[in-house]
Amino acid sequence: MLKNEINMLRSLNHDSIIKLHEVQETERTVYLVMDYIPSQSLQEILNQPNWKSFFSPTQFIRLVHSILDALVYLASKGVVHRNLSPESILIEKAGKIKIIDFRLATTFDAIKPNIKLYGPMGYIAPEEFDPNASQVSSLCDDRCDVFSFGCILYYL
Repeated sequence: MLKNEINMLRSLNHDSIIKLHEVQETERTVYLVMDYIPSQSLQEILNQPNWKSFFSPTQFIRLVHSILDALVYLASKGVVHRNLSPESILIEKAGKIKIIDFRLATTFDAIKPNIKLYGPMGYIAPEEFDPNASQVSSLCDDRCDVFSFGCILYYL
């Protein structure tokens, strides 16, 4: 999974997606040098009792726009995040977002049936898995990330 995340992040360059700068390997450890983002995840913010005061209507619209802009970018690259949830969206103090956690990401053409399904069950598109087999269907594409985003929007 780490190799997959490294390959995905190397191919992406967008303001709302975490940037991978360098990879260093030792005999026992792999170090990923990424942007330092002093932030909280969207989930951490939503867990606070006064979370509504964190977003003005304008900030909320910027948040939604930034996530959608990143998803459009990923789709233009043929990439499916497959793990989009409030935990994988960082929000900086200035309100900018960074999407993180690309370990399950893949390209449209690389998705094969019978790949084991991992990820946040509450945000997975129904067509993405067979609930009896817990396996990914071949129907997973950018629409699956849009479904996950819709779940996040509903949650908000």
